[in-house]
Amino acid sequence: MMKNVPGTVLPWTDGLQKNAFAVLSPVLAVTKGLTLSQLKELTGLEGSTIQNWVKRGWVESPTGKRYTEQQIVRIVIINMLRNSMQLDRIIALMTYINGHVDDRSDDIIPDRELFSLLCSVVYEADRMHSTDRQVIASIIESHLRGYRGPNEQSKEKLERAVLCMVLGYLASEMKKQADAEYEQLFLQKGETK
Repeated sequence: MMKNVPGTVLPWTDGLQKNAFAVLSPVLAVTKGLTLSQLKELTGLEGSTIQNWVKRGWVESPTGKRYTEQQIVRIVIINMLRNSMQLDRIIALMTYINGHVDDRSDDIIPDRELFSLLCSVVYEADRMHSTDRQVIASIIESHLRGYRGPNEQSKEKLERAVLCMVLGYLASEMKKQADAEYEQLFLQKGETK
């Protein structure tokens, strides 16, 4: 079962399966954004990593030393996927879905909705104990039923990119489990690795 909200250190609760972004909304409503140190606490990332992503143009620059909802969600999504995919591939997928980082007019889904969609699909796949591509594609399709994007290709693009992201995330989680099993194997036997 999921322990944390993907990309954060916040604990997962079953009430988040339809809208994982809801865990961040109250904090942002009160603070009008997060400072770098608060963002570090939320994600577990080093400040220099976040600043590097801003310098590379993967995340918009903060305004008045505060990161807005859009910037926070993008950082959380990148963090969610970085253990399973190369950073340039994550950014390519984000660009494939939502174009330029500083232009909302080319987005086919707001990043906050993309994040909630990713978390919902991961939650369902985890609940079903499935990493099967077809099962996950079916889950994505059911979540996007009724979705209307800005053009005819939007839904297909979104389905394919989300499938890639979810498979990557699940692969990373499985690798963590394999590493834990490996550690247990050798700790039980008292052997060195």
